[in-house]
Amino acid sequence: MALGIIEPRTERKLPGTELLLDTEQTEQSQEQGGLQHGKGKKTEIILIPQPSNDPNDPLLWPTWKRETAFSVLFLNCIVFAACPGPMIAPATVALAAQLEVPIKHVAQLSGYQLLIVGALGPLVSVLAEKYGKRPQFLIASLFGVIGTGICIAGFDQSSLHASYRVLLAGRMIQGIGTTAYESLSVAAIGDMFFLHERGLRTALLVLTLASMSSFIAVVAGTMFEHLGARNLFVVLLPIQVAALVGVVGGIPEMQFRRGKMDDSRGLDVDEKNGKDGIGGEEVVPDSHESVGGTVTNSNAGATDPAVDQRRTFLQDLRVTSGTYSHDSVLKLLGSIFIHFLNPAVLWVQIVSAVLVSFFVGTAYTLAQIFTPKPYSLTVSQNGFFFTGALVGGILGVISGPLCDFIARRLARRNGGVFEAEFRIPICFVAVVVFAVGWFVFGWALDQGKVGGIGASNTVLLCSACYGMICFATSVASTGAGLYVLDAFPAHSTEIFILQMMIKNFLFYAFSSFINEFAAEKGPAHMARVFGIATLAGFTTCIPMYVFGKLNRATIVRVIKSRSE
Repeated sequence: MALGIIEPRTERKLPGTELLLDTEQTEQSQEQGGLQHGKGKKTEIILIPQPSNDPNDPLLWPTWKRETAFSVLFLNCIVFAACPGPMIAPATVALAAQLEVPIKHVAQLSGYQLLIVGALGPLVSVLAEKYGKRPQFLIASLFGVIGTGICIAGFDQSSLHASYRVLLAGRMIQGIGTTAYESLSVAAIGDMFFLHERGLRTALLVLTLASMSSFIAVVAGTMFEHLGARNLFVVLLPIQVAALVGVVGGIPEMQFRRGKMDDSRGLDVDEKNGKDGIGGEEVVPDSHESVGGTVTNSNAGATDPAVDQRRTFLQDLRVTSGTYSHDSVLKLLGSIFIHFLNPAVLWVQIVSAVLVSFFVGTAYTLAQIFTPKPYSLTVSQNGFFFTGALVGGILGVISGPLCDFIARRLARRNGGVFEAEFRIPICFVAVVVFAVGWFVFGWALDQGKVGGIGASNTVLLCSACYGMICFATSVASTGAGLYVLDAFPAHSTEIFILQMMIKNFLFYAFSSFINEFAAEKGPAHMARVFGIATLAGFTTCIPMYVFGKLNRATIVRVIKSRSE
């Protein structure tokens, strides 16, 4: 039993169990001979996965190319995934009055948008697996631009009824533009970066997808009050056009095919997207130093097989680089939902998708809570309420480096061997902060109702608590995301798709009832319900940590038996 993790009875090397650090024990082991290491201060870190000899391997891209692709991806997640949803959140009550519709209908402008995101997620995943990720990002960006243009046109209609319908159509098309960025972005990190490089980058993407919406809400509240609803979309449109241009020139295809071979540690490797048949990554000793500056030459005597020529910049601009899977779209689509039989996937849904839905579901009600007396917040003040969540989300970025630090410390105590379950202990930080955030939030709303601590103090305290909830959401989502990348690298895209799908379906569900629920039962009761459900959900982290490796072995055995 490695640090409380039950060891399965298998001789097969499992995905998510990797030799990460050189220790006295590992230096004496023949198993790690010839493996490549990091450079500089990271020479003790063994690269996971090991890069191939092909110069088009994304792991061997120059550092500037990988960082440029990630930077464009990060910024576009803000522009296409984080911006559209919360733009109208602070103005829920005011926009309902402007369009002469119930508050619930304004909430559904976001709800139906997110329903589209969830419904199209599996299809986008299948198309990415078959034709690559680049065309999906290009198509999403194009639809995002079109959707924003339609939203602008919605405010130019002859009647308010027509305005609402056109605006709803534009929001739904914006949802098509969101899908690829919510579905594929985190998985793309696993394509371009080694295990020890993923923590901060995953946390940054979680910041954009789960937390940056708070910054958008702060800005949008003030803009709505001074410029009007239409100009929110007018300002967004040229930014999205620039982001589309960034995708064209800055995000090459990062999907990569590897040949079938056995590496120095005896892994059976197939050609599905460069991943092995049991869900791990191919490990191929390299004989040259990476142009990206992250790989040292530790196997200079290896035989260097024939490799392809490095793609030129113009070749990188192609919409698609070919077909990456020979399976039909229907077969690939059906295979996504099989992952629901994996207990780890259900755990990820609980500690990530469900918790994020609580956070976003509460956002639907904030203007409803704080616009009436005794708080009497204006639209811009409702926007500034999200400052707490913005600060919490920014602080949540530390979850990536913290998760990497915890994993390295546990790996060192485990004789240099990394286990994917070492990503789970960070959830202890999340559950403590969640508990304080939700229950103090509920207490403050009770006090605000009776005037116990004053209206202004209630707003400030609730904003701080909402920030704590946002911070904890970022921590939990980062830990869960890194666990998926490490434990199931060959199927991470499908698992992230399922997570995104469930999350967005929950967003839509909340938009259809949460406003009435908060009005009938009270927002304080809502906060306590979310807090209790959160604590109950996190109890699953204990069996997941203890039995996670056993589950990985079971999944490997099932996949192996199916392939035979």
